Amino acid sequence: MVADERTRKLVAASSEVVLANHVEPTADMRAERARASFDSEELAAYLNGGRHKLQRKAELVKMLSDSEWGNKSRRYFLTRQEEYTGALQGILGIWDLVQDKQISLDDALLMRQLFNLPGGLELHIGMFIPSILSQASEEQQAKWLPLAQNLRIIGTYAQTELGHGTFVRGLETTATYDVEREEFVVHSPTLSSTKWWPGGLGKTATHVILMARLFVDSKDYGPHAFIVQIRTLDTHRPLPGIKVGDIGPKAGYNAVDNGYLSFDHVRIPREAMLMRFAKVSREGKYSPPPAANSKASYATMVYVRATIVEEAGWVLAKAATIAIRYNAVRRQTTARAGQKELQVLDYQNTAAELLPLLAASYALIFMGKSAMGMYKQFEADRDRGEFSSLPELHAVLSGLKALSTWITSDGIEACRRGCGGHGYSLLSGLPTLFASYVQNATWEGDNNVMCLQTARYLLKNLLAVQSGKPAAGSAAYLQSAQQEMQSRCSLESAEGWLQAEPLLAAFRHRATRLCIVAVQALQAEGGGKLAFEGPAWNACTVDMIRLARAHSLLVLYSNFADSVKQLASQGAVSAACVAALRKLVALYGLTSLLRELGDFLEDGYMSGSQASQARQQQYALLRGLRPDAVALVDSFGFEDYLLNSALGRKDGDVYRDLLQRAEVSPLNASEEGPAWEGILKTRLAGPHARL
Repeated sequence: MVADERTRKLVAASSEVVLANHVEPTADMRAERARASFDSEELAAYLNGGRHKLQRKAELVKMLSDSEWGNKSRRYFLTRQEEYTGALQGILGIWDLVQDKQISLDDALLMRQLFNLPGGLELHIGMFIPSILSQASEEQQAKWLPLAQNLRIIGTYAQTELGHGTFVRGLETTATYDVEREEFVVHSPTLSSTKWWPGGLGKTATHVILMARLFVDSKDYGPHAFIVQIRTLDTHRPLPGIKVGDIGPKAGYNAVDNGYLSFDHVRIPREAMLMRFAKVSREGKYSPPPAANSKASYATMVYVRATIVEEAGWVLAKAATIAIRYNAVRRQTTARAGQKELQVLDYQNTAAELLPLLAASYALIFMGKSAMGMYKQFEADRDRGEFSSLPELHAVLSGLKALSTWITSDGIEACRRGCGGHGYSLLSGLPTLFASYVQNATWEGDNNVMCLQTARYLLKNLLAVQSGKPAAGSAAYLQSAQQEMQSRCSLESAEGWLQAEPLLAAFRHRATRLCIVAVQALQAEGGGKLAFEGPAWNACTVDMIRLARAHSLLVLYSNFADSVKQLASQGAVSAACVAALRKLVALYGLTSLLRELGDFLEDGYMSGSQASQARQQQYALLRGLRPDAVALVDSFGFEDYLLNSALGRKDGDVYRDLLQRAEVSPLNASEEGPAWEGILKTRLAGPHARL
C-alpha cells in the first residue's frame, strides 16, 4: 500500500524527531577508524605474513564468492544433508582448482580456511594420509598413497569408541592373528567397542586407519594401526560383517558425517597392519617398534596439539571482531532527552567484557606462532635422532592446548552474550562459531587429562630440584621454589602494573606455590609417598589442574610480553603499533591476575590495596584502548566472506544485512508460510476458542 500525501505529512514530523538523533551505523564505523592511533593495515600485514599474503587472500575470496560451490549466502539456512553435500562440493572444488593448476597447494590450504565448512574429507587429509606416511612401510605407501592422494579411495581415522576415548590402551576392538590363513580377524566384542565419532566415517569413507588391540597367539600387544576397507568402491555399500553409519546431529560441525563402525569377525590380510615400525611375520612373530620410533610416533600427537594452540587465537579473534564491530555501531540509552544514544562499546562493562578477549586473541596468536616454532625445532632435533626435548614440548603443549581451548570457547560465548539478542541469531555467525569450536576442549586429549600430564611433569621437576638437580625448560622457575615462597609483591603505585615484570613475577609465584601445594597434597594422600597414579593421585587432581592452568598462563603471558618486546627491538612494525600492543599485553596480564585474585591474596603475596591499584589500572587501560578497538580487530585481516556475519561487517551496515538475510529465509518463500494450508487455515476459519 502506498501512503497518500496527507498520511506522509502527518508522519513526517514524528520521523524528524527520530532522525534528529539517529546515526547511521556506517558513519559510526568510519568514525571509529578515523580515531585510531596506528595503521591497522600495517599490523594486519605483519600478522598475516606480508601485504602480498593479504592481497592473495582477497583474490582467493573473489574466486570463492564467484563460484557456485563457494557462495555462502544460504549457508545458515541449509539442511543437514545440504551442509554435508555442500562441504564435499567445496573441498572438491578447491581440489579441482589445484588439479587444473589454477592455484597452488598453499593457496588451497588458505582457500580451505576461507571456505570454512569442514566436511567429510577433513580426516582423509588431516589423519588418513599422514598416518600412511608416518606408519606404513615403503611397500604399503607405494600401494596406498597414490590411491589416497588421487581420491581413488577416501579414508578416515577410527580410534575413539563408544566406551573409550582419551584412554587409548582401553580400546576394545580386537585384531587377532590367524597364522594358518595369514590374516587378522577384526572384531567388536562389546557394544562399547563400537567405533564412534570419526569424521567422514558415516557416509563418506571407503577405508579407515583402524586402531585395534593386536592379539597374536593369545597375547595382547595393545593398540596398533590397520588399514581396512569398509565399503565397496562400486556401490559404496558396507562390506560383509561391517556395520557403519552416521551418529546423528550434533551441537555443531554438522557438515561432517561423524560415524559409528563395528565389526563381526571380519578378515583382513596380514599386510593390512601398518608395519613401518611394529611387525607381525607370516609365522606370527611379533616385532615391537624400536624405542626411538615409538617416541617419534608419539610426537604426532604433539604436532596436532601445536596446531590446536595455533588455531585458538584466530578463532577467538573472529568472535572478538564480530562483537567489537557490532558494539561499536550499536547505540543504546541516552543520558538526557534529545541526545544521541551511546555506543554500547562506550559502556565500561561492555569494554571490560570484550577488550580483554581482544587482548587474549593477540596473546594466543603470538603463542601459536611460538608453539609451531617449538615443534619445528623438535622436528629438526628428531631428524638427528635427538628426542630429549620431547617431554618439555609435550608438557607445554598439553597445558596450552587445554588453556587455549578453554579461553577460546568461553570467549566466543562471552562475545555472543555481548551482542545481546542479535548474538543469538545464527546470522551473527557466533552460535555456529561456538558450536563448531567447543569440541576442541575434548578431542585430541580431554583438557583435564592434558592438565594432569602437565602437572605430572612439573611435580617431577620440583622433585628434581629438591634432590639437587636442575629444573628444565619452562619449569626452570622452580629452581628457586623455596626462595619464591618468601617473596611478596613490592609495587606501591597503580602505574607499576603497566610493566610486564611485576605481572610475570606474580604468575611465577602463583605457579610455584601451587606446585608445592600439589606435592604436599599428594604426599599427604600417599602417606608420605609420591605416586603418580592410583588413589592418592586421583584424590589430588583438582590441585593438579589448578597447577597446570597456572603454569600455562605463565607460559602464555611470558610469551606475549617477550614477543611484543622483540617486535619493538626488531622494528618489524611502527612505534604506534607497538604502543597499542603493549597496552594489550598489560590488559591481558591484569585481567588474568584479577580473575585469579584469590590465589594471590591467599598466601599474602598481594595486599588488598595492591589489588585495588591493579583494578584501577585495568580500568585505565580499558579507556586507553577504547579508541583503537576497531583498528585492532581490523588488524586481524578478516574478510566479510570469512566471517559470514551480519553483525561483523567491516562497513558496519549491520541492520540492513540482518534484514536482507532474513528475507531470504526458506520460511519466507511464500507470504502465507508453510503452516497455512492444512494447519492454520482450518483453525482460524473454525469456531473461536475461548482462552
